[in-house]
Amino acid sequence: MEFIFERAALQAGVSTVERIVSTRSTLPIIGNILIEALKNGVKISANNLEMGMEINIPAKVTKEGSILIPAKTISGIVSKLPEGDISFKLNEKGLINLSYKKSVFNIHGLPPDEFPQLPKVKEAKALTVDADKFAEMIEQTVFAASTSEEKFVLNGVLMEAGKAEGETSNLRMIATDGYRLAKRGEKVQGIDINTNAIIPAKALNEILKILRAGEGGNVKISLSSDQIAFKYNDAYLVSRLIQGQFPDYKQVIPKSTDTKITIDTKTLLQSAERAAVIASQSANIIKIEVRSGQLLLLAQAPDVGSVEEVIEVEIKGKEKANVAFNVRLLTDALKVIGTEKIQLELGAPLSPGLIKPKDGEDFTYIVMPIRTQEVAA
Repeated sequence: MEFIFERAALQAGVSTVERIVSTRSTLPIIGNILIEALKNGVKISANNLEMGMEINIPAKVTKEGSILIPAKTISGIVSKLPEGDISFKLNEKGLINLSYKKSVFNIHGLPPDEFPQLPKVKEAKALTVDADKFAEMIEQTVFAASTSEEKFVLNGVLMEAGKAEGETSNLRMIATDGYRLAKRGEKVQGIDINTNAIIPAKALNEILKILRAGEGGNVKISLSSDQIAFKYNDAYLVSRLIQGQFPDYKQVIPKSTDTKITIDTKTLLQSAERAAVIASQSANIIKIEVRSGQLLLLAQAPDVGSVEEVIEVEIKGKEKANVAFNVRLLTDALKVIGTEKIQLELGAPLSPGLIKPKDGEDFTYIVMPIRTQEVAA
């Protein structure tokens, strides 16, 4: 096994797959990265048994072969190598020779025979989506998935493909942790399947990083009953799906609201972040009051102080509202909305709040209220 590569190319590949390498597994072999020299380049792989990833990098291969290298070792070395061409040579005793200029690393490798192969998705349903749009859909939903292991189905994002009653989109992604819900839809040409799957948030966060590092194009998504695969340029990621029944999210979305407030997205985000300085000292509670064409953000904490932010807004419907939210759940949504203005819809004091872009994106965000002494039924 022998090839010559550019340090930057190998470092990019190693750092990408290293993110999914497991260091806590009872199976030590998956703490390694598989490097394969092929005729047309070098393939770098990692597999933690829940998720696997392959990256192809350019290299001048003079002798094919494969070897396992501990992930921390190869990552640490490659990140410190000088710029330029590096020679990678494997001798018969499994010793890897990394040479550059007049210097050399000698590293002990492992035979790849027992390394688990990345599964290929069989009986797949496939769809192709614009990479930037799909990245946007992930960003606007994955943050709302639960990180608690108590309800494992909420650790993922529900992806629905196909037409549905009351929907203008044919691809939808939905996430909830029980306290908030994010739903993003998109019209995608060429989708001729009807399916749904719960994709682990961890897998979506990894493919999001790969998509954002790319330069447009399309991502191909393949689905089977228990796995999902993403193919984008030289990267391939496969993950197990979460099995179970996702909650009926349509029951959470309010059918009607009393007060519709149009407000500048950036203004509300900045005001909420300022109020969060105080709210963070008191369970992150922020109170929203609507009166006389203004929206007030209020927060107070014993022994710390209080804050009152006043924002001029446009109001339709009932011009008086009073509700309390977790300010973090509010700012999380405002950070991912890409439009200049949003519509904040409120009902009774203990009814969910609804946030959506004023124009453009098919995005809906629901946040559950908090009961306080001032906000009663």
